[in-house]
Amino acid sequence: MRTKTLLLTAALSAAGLLPSMAQVFSVNAVGYVNVTIPAGGYAILANPLNGNPDNSVNTILPLPADSSYDGANIYRFNPATQSYRETMSYVTGPGWLAGDPADLIIAPGEGFFFQNVAGTALNLTFVGEVPAGSPTHNAVVGGNKYSIRSAVVPKGGRLGWEGLAGSLEFPADDGDNVYVFNKATQRYKETYSYVASVGWLHDVDPLEGPDIQPADGFFIQKQAVTRDWKITFAVN
Repeated sequence: MRTKTLLLTAALSAAGLLPSMAQVFSVNAVGYVNVTIPAGGYAILANPLNGNPDNSVNTILPLPADSSYDGANIYRFNPATQSYRETMSYVTGPGWLAGDPADLIIAPGEGFFFQNVAGTALNLTFVGEVPAGSPTHNAVVGGNKYSIRSAVVPKGGRLGWEGLAGSLEFPADDGDNVYVFNKATQRYKETYSYVASVGWLHDVDPLEGPDIQPADGFFIQKQAVTRDWKITFAVN
């Protein structure tokens, strides 16, 4: 019950759903990622790029200036307190508002809930520098705690585990659980549970785990100690 209550705090029912998509385009070290948020729906997103000049949501997630999406909300989860931070809301003009200005900064690697309150789907574009080259680092808190994480680079693929070629090489440990929110159904998929030397157990998906695309975030309940998620990514 605690798990379900925790994960559903920011994910209520919604109607008028449309399919979502994500695309990555890059020129040199600058790129953008497109995502679609269903009308009146939620999604777990993540910042896949380094915003310029910073990673404030007012830099990486500006909304249309016609007030049609006023009231959109962002919910960030704090792994230290195991609770959500104060809700951030969008108002045309000042932009994203937060009680603590530090809450506006979301670096690559952290996921968050986005709520589109409008009656039409919202197309978002993340723009920024691609964090490529040598391994990038993303701490995943352990001790049976929850966090919302994402790949720290705009690379898609199966979540996988360390050493699994072609995957995101997540530092999986025996007993880890992953919860993926489905934007189309507005529900969580069946839990992905990791068993060492076997893989991610799931009712539908392969043992390589869930398919995580750029700008996708997911809940992780990590059983072991805090681990460093390293990904090497090259811009083609």
